[in-house]
Amino acid sequence: MILNNRTLSSALLLSLAAHAFGAAPQERRAERVRWIMGTLCEIDAPGAPDPAVGAAFAEIERWDRILSLYKKESEASALNRAAGAGPMKVSADFYAAVEEALRMAKETGGAFDPTVTRAGWTKVRLDPKARTVELPAGVGLDFGGIGKGWALDKAAAVLKEAGVSRAMFNFGGQILALGEWTAMVPGRAEPLTLKDASVSVSGDSEHPGHIKNPVDGKAVRRPGSAAAALPSASEADAWSTALFVLGKTPPSFRGLSFFDPGIPAVTSKGGRS
Repeated sequence: MILNNRTLSSALLLSLAAHAFGAAPQERRAERVRWIMGTLCEIDAPGAPDPAVGAAFAEIERWDRILSLYKKESEASALNRAAGAGPMKVSADFYAAVEEALRMAKETGGAFDPTVTRAGWTKVRLDPKARTVELPAGVGLDFGGIGKGWALDKAAAVLKEAGVSRAMFNFGGQILALGEWTAMVPGRAEPLTLKDASVSVSGDSEHPGHIKNPVDGKAVRRPGSAAAALPSASEADAWSTALFVLGKTPPSFRGLSFFDPGIPAVTSKGGRS
């Protein structure tokens, strides 16, 4: 992963894809925008066949049907309705998503917690052999802090399987670069380059009060934003939430972190980069 100009703000990230450049003018471009998961998703894939781009969008939409709590028929909604009723058999795809969400909760020390109502990711029980998930009464799972990133990773895999080696996803401000991308960012003199990496931003300005502190359940209300840059979009998504909750970079973080305004990135070794 390569990052230049390491004092990104959330506003800069939101405009990243719109200012991306690097494809030769004669290259055929497949660029589309769709409304998915309550936000805009843009895929810019120079030279990619249209069916491949369409399949990537379809994959994101498929995960929306699996993870969305706004859809009563989703597996996530069904699992939450079954809280307190014992283990529930789920699909292999959904089980993997739950497993990843709980893994990120553990990795962030609980600063990212996908459980709601009575928060507590350690209360969720998984049985890999039976492929079941069990929620105690009063506990639910919400993929709002990791679902976009997870869907982006799966959509990128679809493009790779179709032979596409270079694409830029901009999903509601979260960026995933497949291959190397360079962007001219408004108000910045130097270009930013991403290579096979994702950057996710979390803050309180767009939906005030939506990020809760898992310790006390209260909304985290502070100005600015926190961003995480990691090779995996799901990790970046979860970690950006965790960083905003913590207000600092813990020693366990292995990527690059950004705090707006103006705090330099912190490397995984805890030093200034």
